[in-house]
Amino acid sequence: MRSAPSIAFDYRPSPGVVAATLVVALAAGLAPWSSGAPLALRMVLSLCAFAGTAAALRRYCAPPFRRIVRRASGWRLVDRDGREHAAILRAHRRLGAWLALDWRCTPRARFRVLVTPDNLDVDTRRRLVLLLARGEPPQTEAIG
Repeated sequence: MRSAPSIAFDYRPSPGVVAATLVVALAAGLAPWSSGAPLALRMVLSLCAFAGTAAALRRYCAPPFRRIVRRASGWRLVDRDGREHAAILRAHRRLGAWLALDWRCTPRARFRVLVTPDNLDVDTRRRLVLLLARGEPPQTEAIG
């Protein structure tokens, strides 16, 4: 396998994460109904669980960036309109077959990605792991 000094891939949210989130939300919404709490409180707790889940899934399923690119000049995030934005990879963690990536694209904006086996092909994920394993020092140039 050759080295991976540059890489580019389309990012889409993981359907498995969405499904697991819906299962947990259903359990959280039903949990108050097995308690002895007053009816109004049970209704409020269930609605809060469902509303929080809906808001979180809306943000997760509509990411602001659709493509992630690493070139010799650094990381670039491509938005829905095709514009590239410079980004700094602040952190990355490998969690078994999953990769958690955290970028800063403006002084205050962050973009976090969870790469799972169902949202990125095996070869690209392997190349990304190799690129991240090179242990480059953190980037310090200004963004924005």
